[in-house]
Amino acid sequence: MPKFEKYEQKIRKYKEKLKKLVTRIGIFSSEEFELVDGELKKLILPCHLGILFYSDFDIDLFRKIKSYLYQVFDSYFFEIRNLGQISFSKKLLSKGVKKEYKETKGINDKLRIHPTNKFYQSLIDIRTKEKLGMIIALTDLPIYSSSDDNILFLFGETHLKHRCGVVSTLKLKEQFYDRQKDNLLFEERVIKEIIHEIGHLLIGFTHCEEKSCVMRFSKDIDEIDKKSYYLCENCKNKLNKIRKDFNF
Repeated sequence: MPKFEKYEQKIRKYKEKLKKLVTRIGIFSSEEFELVDGELKKLILPCHLGILFYSDFDIDLFRKIKSYLYQVFDSYFFEIRNLGQISFSKKLLSKGVKKEYKETKGINDKLRIHPTNKFYQSLIDIRTKEKLGMIIALTDLPIYSSSDDNILFLFGETHLKHRCGVVSTLKLKEQFYDRQKDNLLFEERVIKEIIHEIGHLLIGFTHCEEKSCVMRFSKDIDEIDKKSYYLCENCKNKLNKIRKDFNF
């Protein structure tokens, strides 16, 4: 292969990597769901946080999420507001859908999975309307990343620029793994993932290496179960630096 062709292949490869990185930090959006955020202002902390539900979740779950968020991010939020339930229109629900096989062996049925940007635009609009600093959604729909459509069946994802996030409960349920339903375990996992995504919105995309820290990356459900609800000392120090910067 001629030298210039090798260089051309390398450039193409790095271009794709750069495109994915830029998408991840919120400068670029997928063509199908180009995000519009006309009233985005600089975040000031403390702020108001909204939690939106794209399905029917028990009100007690919101109370537990709220309680733990106040414990972990003490004084970072003036208010944590339950924004209620919402659903996509039929037309929007089908938009951007991919069909992929469930990861569990022996399952032949494909699941309809949804791009994260579909949620983000709705969250941006509500965040603006409700005058929130941040917003996060909980959904029982399976999701894939709009920044890299090869990243499937996510636990959750955040968009730093637009200060929003989404957590999918699909893989947090024992039933997904063909095991008996366990409500307590399900709630624990949801709370950890919500805290994790809010943590990203506050301290950035970096994951923690400490095994028990809620900000550690979890590649599977077992790693979520091994984590605590709380931040390690290093991540607490990052939060304290933010607190000093905003003088509160």
